Amino acid sequence: MNRIIILSYDYPPNNGGIARLCKEITKGFFDRNIPFHVVTNVAGRCDYENHVTRLPGARGRTELSMLKWLRENTDKSDIIICDTWHPAGSLAMMSGRKFFILAHGAEFLPGIGLFRHRIWPCYRRIVLRKSAGIIANSHYTCNLVNNIAPGLTVRAIPLAIDSQRFRPTIKKDTDDILRLCSVSRLEKFKGHDFILKTIAALPQNIRSKISFEIGGIGPYKAELERLSKDLGLENIVKFIGFIPEDALNDFYSRNDLFILCTREEPDMCNVEGFGLVFVEAQACGTACIGTKAGGIPDAVIDKKSGWLINQDNDLQLATLLTCLVNDKLAAHAMGASARKLMIKEYSLSGYIDGLLAAISYGRR
Repeated sequence: MNRIIILSYDYPPNNGGIARLCKEITKGFFDRNIPFHVVTNVAGRCDYENHVTRLPGARGRTELSMLKWLRENTDKSDIIICDTWHPAGSLAMMSGRKFFILAHGAEFLPGIGLFRHRIWPCYRRIVLRKSAGIIANSHYTCNLVNNIAPGLTVRAIPLAIDSQRFRPTIKKDTDDILRLCSVSRLEKFKGHDFILKTIAALPQNIRSKISFEIGGIGPYKAELERLSKDLGLENIVKFIGFIPEDALNDFYSRNDLFILCTREEPDMCNVEGFGLVFVEAQACGTACIGTKAGGIPDAVIDKKSGWLINQDNDLQLATLLTCLVNDKLAAHAMGASARKLMIKEYSLSGYIDGLLAAISYGRR
């Protein structure tokens, strides 16, 4: 058959990072007329639905259905791309087909507890070593995999975006308000609390010239809302909830800076393996502030598309925000530079080229 099968437990209409990555991969394959098919447990509908088999159901039953589908509907000439090493990678391994694994970062951190430290790593190494190769989303993730299972074929291909899909749509204001924005799942390790505390500690004449829109939902939202109120930031910070995909361009474009100061917390399996939202924002002409944690340095090029600070370093962030409040046009200039860099270095076409090379598609 000579097809590429995408085996995914996170696929549209889901809107997480892995789902959006899988969506971009399918778009890239479709545009190049590469035969592909998606197998997922996620119910719903999306683009290219005639190329998708959906097998929703209870855990256990879904795995049996997926394995049965792989064995009955693929042959040795097909290649499987797994969205994660578990459970997709283990199912591909049991199917007996050639498979590759997409690596994202957090799934390779140690976590806590006997199971995570003893049993899980052994199982993970078995699956990884049975694969034909690992495709990491950043050099950070690539190093994680190499440390876990030395000798594997691992290739770092930083994630990309469609720069026609993500583009500037609103002209930025040139008034004296520095507009910050952030969008992510609202969890503590994402660092919003650090940003709020840093803003609150700024001198009044600087703080009064900042606004901050926080998009996203998650378990830490109520705590962040309480913190914002306790810090007296109700007039500065606005929580806008879930942002539909078709509203992201305007969200990124209308703000002067995108900021996400994620923490690396290995014991809690928390890290930003790459940070696709950074690339999306930069493609919309909005410069970024991020931390030197996880794979973020692959997504934000320090002093070229944004600024990187050390994790939880309030002095560095306060100094940077003060400078940009006093020179907002510097943020706009950096955003324009970021847009050019994303088009040149983070194109979807380039990512698909790298992906096809990594799986040796068409070279058999």
